[in-house]
Amino acid sequence: MSISFSVRLALSFLGFGRTSGPSNARKSLRGAVAGIAVCLIPLVVVMVVSDGMIEGITGRLVNLSSSHIRLIDYSGTNGFNDDVHSAISLAQEVPSWADKGLINSAYCERQGIALAVSSQGRMGATVRGIERDFLSSPSVTKLLTIHQGTLALDGENTAILGHKIASDLGLSVGQNFKLLTLRSNQQGKSIPRFTTFTVSAIVSSGYQELDALWIFIPLETAGRVLPSVSSQTFINVSVSNPFGHIDPLRNQILRNSPEGIVAYTWKELNRSQFHAFETTRRLLLFIMFLILFIAAVNISSALVMLVMERRKEIAILKSLGAHPSWITFAFVLCGFFTAFTGICIGMPIAIALSVNINTIFATIEKFLNSGTAFFHALKGGSYRLLDGEGVHLLDPAYYLEYIPVVINFSELWFVASATLFLSVAVSLFPSFKAGKEKPLDTLRKY
Repeated sequence: MSISFSVRLALSFLGFGRTSGPSNARKSLRGAVAGIAVCLIPLVVVMVVSDGMIEGITGRLVNLSSSHIRLIDYSGTNGFNDDVHSAISLAQEVPSWADKGLINSAYCERQGIALAVSSQGRMGATVRGIERDFLSSPSVTKLLTIHQGTLALDGENTAILGHKIASDLGLSVGQNFKLLTLRSNQQGKSIPRFTTFTVSAIVSSGYQELDALWIFIPLETAGRVLPSVSSQTFINVSVSNPFGHIDPLRNQILRNSPEGIVAYTWKELNRSQFHAFETTRRLLLFIMFLILFIAAVNISSALVMLVMERRKEIAILKSLGAHPSWITFAFVLCGFFTAFTGICIGMPIAIALSVNINTIFATIEKFLNSGTAFFHALKGGSYRLLDGEGVHLLDPAYYLEYIPVVINFSELWFVASATLFLSVAVSLFPSFKAGKEKPLDTLRKY
């Protein structure tokens, strides 16, 4: 009986059913609803976009660069840092070092630094000597965008370039460039070595910070042109569940591997970068929650006004035998219903914006670039966008070109629950104040 009474009373305070004319408190509660809805929208969008960004960048780092587990022979016991053929033979044995099905594949890679030289310039490059099968793995092909050519290293002196370095050097498919490395002569002195390569493809991972300096060449060629003193050979291991409990699998591989080999998981190889991602994400969410807290405080101030408006009704109800806890609970329900309404309005809008965030960014970019062209036309000038120019909200030099949308419903449930809890918490003070109203003092005033 008390619960149903409190619910009906709360609904009447909010203006449902018969009302007693206009109410400034109800207007404030409607403003609180709008405030909750408006604050939820950026909070959810930031959460979804940051999750998508982190997952997209993580997927590219793990599958295209550091791999799931990396095996390195720092001690030189196995000698595969100097002999790529020995490394290839060892990589073929890796899947047998763990339980069946846990390891998908293992590829050998030799990585070093060289100077790339073309007719239009020169710049430092990260040279990656890879096995040809690496380019055909599904985890690689689905993340690499081919701008020109075909994703294959058919000849000894063919190379695949990242889009940024190819653009800076003015190279396209079929053109030649040179790699400047060092080699030792018979006297042990280092002398420059030029090797000519032909561009077979230009690719991009969608994250320029990762692939800006990439040059892929065949592994055998890398073993010949990259000196062992300035390059490193390692084995990249692809596992079936890289985002699960990968440490036990790493330990199992180490127990079965030859002496001298060290193994690192992707979490260890990219620890600092992922820590920076998570710290930035938490800071953004903290700021959004502060804004949401301010919106929730509006509910408390609106309820204070509502209590002041309904003092006479509260006094009459208490005189008729209503228990103070019923009155208190009714005002708590007012705060709950206000927050719940704001969530019902704001959450669907936020999810819709998050799902279409790439389209929204593309539309804004198009509008800004069109506006720039229009103002140039008004000034009597001409404005023509070249490839890569104009406004880019998702600049690939810093972000992903395309945000993978990740809707985590457990996180959305947490946000909604936290909003309700916060709103109910700030509603307690005015609600208890309403329950403590003294009917005799109030009735004397009216």
